[in-house]
Formats: sequence, structure tokens, C-alpha cells
Amino acid sequence: MRREGMSEAQEKWNMAAVIVLMVVYLIVTLYNSERLAAQAEKMSSHPFEMVVAGGELKMCIAKMQVRVERLYKHNTTDDVVYIRGILDELYEETDQVLKRLKYAYQGSDKEWDNLEDNLDEIKKQQNGFLLYVSADEDFPQDQVIAYEEEKIEPLYQETTAMIDEMLEDAEEGGLQYVQNVEQLRVRVLVLSIILMVAMLAVFIFSQYIMWRQRKELQNRSTLFDSLSKSIDDAFVIRDAKSGEIVYRSLNMERVLGISPTDETLYQGLKSEDVDEIYRYIGDFELAASYKKLVEYTRPDGEKRWVLLRLYRVNNLDTPQVISFYSDRTNEEKQRIFLDAAMENADKANQAKGDFLARMSHEIRTPLNAIIGLVTLAIASIEDSAKVQDCLTKINFSSKHLLMLIDDILDMSQIESNKMKLQNEEFDIYQFINSFVVTIYSQAKAKNLEFKESITGFSEGSEYYGDSLRMGQILLNLVSNAIKFTPEGGSVFLKVEKLVTKKNLDIVRFEVTDTGIGMSEEVQERIFAPFEQADSSIAAKFGGTGLGMSITKNLVMLMDGKIYVNSKENEGTTFTVDIPLLKKESETKIPDFENMGLNALVVDDEEEECRHAVRVLQEIKIQAEWVMHGAQAIERVISHHRGNRDYDICLIDWKMHDIDGIEVTRRIRAEVGYDVPIVMISAYDYMEIEEEARAAGVDGFLPKPLYRTAVYEEISRELKEREGRQIQGKAKQKLLSGKKILLAEDNDINRDIAKELLELQGATVIACEDGKQALQAFQNSGIREYDAILLDIRMPVLDGYETAGRIRALNRKDAVIIPMIAVTAHAFSGDVTAALRAGMNAHVSKPLDIAELCDKLIKEMERAESEYIRSGVAKNDR
Repeated sequence: MRREGMSEAQEKWNMAAVIVLMVVYLIVTLYNSERLAAQAEKMSSHPFEMVVAGGELKMCIAKMQVRVERLYKHNTTDDVVYIRGILDELYEETDQVLKRLKYAYQGSDKEWDNLEDNLDEIKKQQNGFLLYVSADEDFPQDQVIAYEEEKIEPLYQETTAMIDEMLEDAEEGGLQYVQNVEQLRVRVLVLSIILMVAMLAVFIFSQYIMWRQRKELQNRSTLFDSLSKSIDDAFVIRDAKSGEIVYRSLNMERVLGISPTDETLYQGLKSEDVDEIYRYIGDFELAASYKKLVEYTRPDGEKRWVLLRLYRVNNLDTPQVISFYSDRTNEEKQRIFLDAAMENADKANQAKGDFLARMSHEIRTPLNAIIGLVTLAIASIEDSAKVQDCLTKINFSSKHLLMLIDDILDMSQIESNKMKLQNEEFDIYQFINSFVVTIYSQAKAKNLEFKESITGFSEGSEYYGDSLRMGQILLNLVSNAIKFTPEGGSVFLKVEKLVTKKNLDIVRFEVTDTGIGMSEEVQERIFAPFEQADSSIAAKFGGTGLGMSITKNLVMLMDGKIYVNSKENEGTTFTVDIPLLKKESETKIPDFENMGLNALVVDDEEEECRHAVRVLQEIKIQAEWVMHGAQAIERVISHHRGNRDYDICLIDWKMHDIDGIEVTRRIRAEVGYDVPIVMISAYDYMEIEEEARAAGVDGFLPKPLYRTAVYEEISRELKEREGRQIQGKAKQKLLSGKKILLAEDNDINRDIAKELLELQGATVIACEDGKQALQAFQNSGIREYDAILLDIRMPVLDGYETAGRIRALNRKDAVIIPMIAVTAHAFSGDVTAALRAGMNAHVSKPLDIAELCDKLIKEMERAESEYIRSGVAKNDR
């Protein structure tokens, strides 16, 4: 600013100097022009006037002399009078000429005085001469001439000489005038040149200074513009009085998305903000600065947060207002995000607190039941029916407790990003059938109508995926639908294939209920962990608040999507879209072609009969159907008596005349157990399974019937037809004759596992840790043990290390013997770690003895095949 002030002062002084020089030049030029004109006038008029006047004066003197000399011969009185008259006239003429000569005379005053004195003397002498002559007319001529020559003639000559001298001086003066004019012209020219050079120098200097200032201003302006482009703050300088924009930064379009004008500058602000700004600009009594965070809407509709700052500069000739626009969107979003995060954190803490309170209640409820029922069972040890009832309820409570713990573990695994999905083959029809069987009893217990529909899989129903986790998703959704639907309502499960992208099918699972529904606010947070609609819901319906969060995370792990649509008191629909990898069929779908099988379908609904016959015909089984139980009994008896027994009978459970169980009981009474009977039902068959099997039912199929499920069930029944035992006999022990090595450090768990396995006919050698198990295996004979069960977390030597050391032993059966992890480490990562350590399978605690037996049998069959292939015999050292 100081340099700018100095530049402005210097520029003013330069301009003042130029103006002064121009005025001086004008004055000098005018003055010299006047002098030059005067000199030129004198130069042109003075010599001429002098010559003319001088000549006339000399002529007058000459006339006087002539008239005087006339008196030499004629000196009468009349002649004197006459001459006196002529002389008087000549005197007047001489005075006139003398005045003109004096005007033109430029000589000294002394010379002029001498001339006037001589002329006066001539007049005096001539007058004296006239008196002298008039005194005597008879004066001798020579005496007159002598008097004139003595008294007057010298004056004539002297005066004429003086006039001639003056004329000569006049001629010389003319030359001097010429010289003066030339000198004056030279001086004027030189002075003009000097002044012109001076003005030119001042002008050039001024221009140079101005060029330097402009260059500096241009550089500073360029730097200023570059800075205004690169900085994040846009700014505008306005005239505080007129409001006119004086300067706008070049980054306005980048910051605000506009090219600022009076019309567009404030169009993105709210009207109240604009009014406040103009009030500030126009009111000089307000503070010198103004600052406010405002919401600014760009022309493209994007909303930004802008910090508007106004500064007034009043110490100028014209007050200015500088407006700064700082984009604070990111900071404001971050602040809003942090505020929301804090709010969410508070809500999360509150939700976790509520969750812990609910979990305490949820966990303590089955624990209380288990502890109380154990106490009751001990107190009623003599009452077997009471003990059986207590054990049944303990089993139910323990499974409920396990479900709660599984939810917590699943959520923990999801939050730690350790949840891994399996990629196994499964059939969509079997998957849905199994799920419907599981869920149906819940719906029936609440007197709800439950329906399912599956469509779009005519081109193939086999996929790769994690059917277990998919079942968990559906179980959470349908269980909630059942839980929140009042008695008498309905739940509908719809499964359909939407589209196929390459080898992926988008499969949609849609669960719709007529329950209590949800508000929009609840729908926004329904998938958050530890959340429930409100405390009253939690109090009334219970639950951990983790189910929906687990569901959403599982769906996302499968690259799927989940939606919810609900209205309060109208019901809810959850929609899940999951991409599934299709299994490419290498062979045709299996059937019973060329086996000549015949089947009978019994159902009191004609459409169900026709559907079942179509499914049987697709797998190459000839089928016929009847709609009454009595007709079915007659038809089976008739075929039996004609040695044309049906190869399979599919009998509906609930029929109008005689139910399926009674039909089965009468058939068995007449034809025995040669004909396999499979009961079909749209209801959960678990509640009637015991009665049905006692009546002679061999298997069960849920409605609707699907080809794959029907094929597998009939295959299983045909395979077991020869060895099937009557239902009333005890079941064959699955592990009869098998010797199993068990390593478990917990005494109770070890005893439970040992007894459960012994109930299945196995001989169990139990060890307290991995080291004992390793020593027992080392000291045993080849193939003495059929399998090894290892806990993972054990003292001395854990399960992983034990498995590795056993596999490393120099024994023929060490690399073949089945080893199964039996542990509370239930995550998918734990399964992978067990397999990597050398184990063949993994079973999580609490033990499901059926699952354990299935895996033991499967692995022992595998090992037997490998022993035979490798030629390893028992006790083969």
C-alpha cells in the first residue's frame, strides 16, 4: 500500500511538471512572438519612415535655403513679406515632418535635441536675416550674401549633415533589427527545442514510470488472479454505496458454481440471509465485520455449506465491502457426521445396555428352567413320567439357550470379519422342504396359516452355496413373522428365480405376514445390532435384538440385497435377493426308468393327487390315485392278493373319511410290511411321527411335492425295504463294535460324550488331554481304534498338536484313521484350522449325537476303503 501511494504521488508530480512546462512554453512562445512581431514591424517600417521623413526635412531646409537666397537679388519689402509667408508655411511643414521623424527615430536623445536646436536656430537666424534684409532695401548683394553665408548657411549644412547622419544610422538600425530578429528567432527556436526536449523527457519519464507501475500492477494482478484461482476462498469487492461489483475472484465458479453478477451472486442463499447481507452493506453504523455459516444452493441443485464473511473498508474515498465465501461443506459434513456418530454411539451404548439387560433375562430364563427342572427331576427320581417330562423340558430349554449363544457368537464373528461362508451343493427344493418342516410347528402353535410357493426352477434346482446360512436367514425372517403375527393371521414364504446372469441365478425369498407391522422410523434401524422396535416389544416378545442384524450381514456376505416394506398394523414383507451359482448338470436328472415301479397316491384333494402323479411320472414311476382312505385300503389289499404289490404308497395324513395313520395301520394289518408307505402332509409331521411310525409309516414327505425330494425318499425306502425292521423293535445301534479314542479335559463333558457314544454301541477309551491320547494311540495295535475324537483346547497338548503328531507317526494307520474335532470352537475359521491340523471333520459343542454318529460312520466308511486299498489289516505290524 505504501508503494502504491508513492507511485500515485510520483505520477501526480510528473503530470504537474509536464503541465508547468507546457504553460511556460506557451508564455515564452507568446512573449517571443510579440517581440518578434514588434521587431519585424520595426524592421519593416523604421528605415523607410526615417528616409522619407529625413528627405522631406532636408527638402524643407532646402526650400528654406532657396527662399532665403532669393533675397540676394530681391529684397524688397514685398519680397520679404512673401518669403516670410513661405517660411512660415515651411516651418509648419517642418514641424509635421519633424514629428514623423521623431516617431521613426531610434537614435539617442542628444542627437535629436541637437537637431531640434539647429532647426530652432535656423528659424531664428532666418527670421533675423529677414529683419536684416528688410531694414534696407539697398543693402549690397554681396553684403547680404555674406551675412547669409556667415549666419545661416553653416546651419543649413550642419543640419543637413545631422539628418544625413541620422539616415545613415537608420539604415544601420535596420540591419540591427534584422540581426535582432534573427537572434530572437534563434533564441525562440533554441528555447522551444529545450522546452520540447524537457517536455518530451518528462513525458517519456512519466510514461516509463507509468509503464513500470502498470507492469507492476499487471504482475501483481496476475499473481492476485493466480492466488484467487488456487485458494479455496472466493471473494468479491463491492462499492458499499452503489453496490456495484468492483472485483470478483476467478475461483467463484469453482467455489459457488456461478459467474457472479448482481443477479446471480446471492441467488443460492436464503432470502433472510440476503436481506441481512444488504442491510449490513448499506448500514455504516454496523460493526466492521460480519460472519455467518449459511446454506448455499448451487445452480445444479447441490447444497453446500458456505462461511460468509463481510469486511467494510471505510478509509477510502469510496467505502468498499469485501465478501469472502469459504466452502465449509466437508467440515460441516464432518461435524454433522461426528454429531450423528456421537448420537449413534450414545444410541448404540443405550442399545447395548438394553441388549445386555435383555440377554441377561433371555439367558437366565432357560438357565432357570434347566436348574429348576433338574431339581424337580432329582426330587422325583422315582416318578419316571415326571423325570421324562423334566428331561424333555430341559432339552428344549438347553436348545433355546444354545440358540441365544449362537446368535451372540455369530454377531461377534460378523463384527470381527471372521464369518466365512461354505460353498456346498444343495437342491433348492430339498432346502425349502427341510425348512418348511422345521418352521411349520411354530406357525401351527400360534394357529397361523403358513403357505409357501416355489417357482421358476424348471431348468435346474441345484446350486452351490451355504445352505446352512441361507436357512439361518429364512429362519430369522419367518420366525419373526410368526412371532409378530397375532393368532389367526398368516405367513407366506415365496421363493422364485428372477433372472440368470451368466452362471448365476438371482433367487428371491419373500416373507410376508399380516402382523403388527413397523413404522418408518423402526424400519430405518431394524437392521442395526442390538435394536428392537421399542422396549414394549422386547418385553412382550423377547429376543436378543441380533437376528435382523445377523440376517442383513449374512445377505451382504452372499452379495445379496435385503429390503423391508411395512405399515403399522398391516403387516410386513421382507425381500431377500441372493445370487446363487448354478450347478452344471453332467448327467441327466436321475429317475427309476426301466425299473417297472408302480405307486399309489392317496389324497382327498384331486389337484394334490394329480400333482403327485405328475411328479412320479417324471421319475419314471407308473402311478394311480384314489381320494378316499377306504378305497386305498381295498386297492392295496387287492394288489397284494394278486401278487402285484405297489412298490411305494404315498398317503396323505389328514383326509375326511379315514386319516393316513389309520389307513397305514389297516394296510399293515392286512398285507404286512412289504409295501413301503410314505406319509405326505402340508403340516409338520414331527408331532405325529411317533404314532405314524408305530402304525407302520416308513418315511415322510412335506407338501408340495418336488421331484428331487420324492426321488431321494423313494430311493431310500427301496434300498431299505429288504432290511427294514418293524417300528416296534428297538433301533439298531449305529456304532456297535466300534472302538473310539476320546480326548477331553472337562470331566463332565468327557463323561457325557463317553456315555452318549456307548449308548450307540461304541467302546470308548477316554483321556484327559492330548498327550494321554497320543500315548494311547502309540501303544495300540494297527486299526485297534476305529476313530479318534479330540477336544481342541486341552492342557499339556491341545487338539491341533495332538492331531499333527498322530499323523506324523510311523504307522500304517496313522494317516488314515478318522480324527474328528469335538469342540466349543464353532466358527468357520475353527473348522478350517481343524482340517489344516490333520483332522477329517468338525463337530461343535454342545454335542448333537446324531450329527456325530453320521460323521463317524461316514469317515469310518472312508477309512475302511482306504485300508483295503492300502492293504492295511488289523494288528498288522
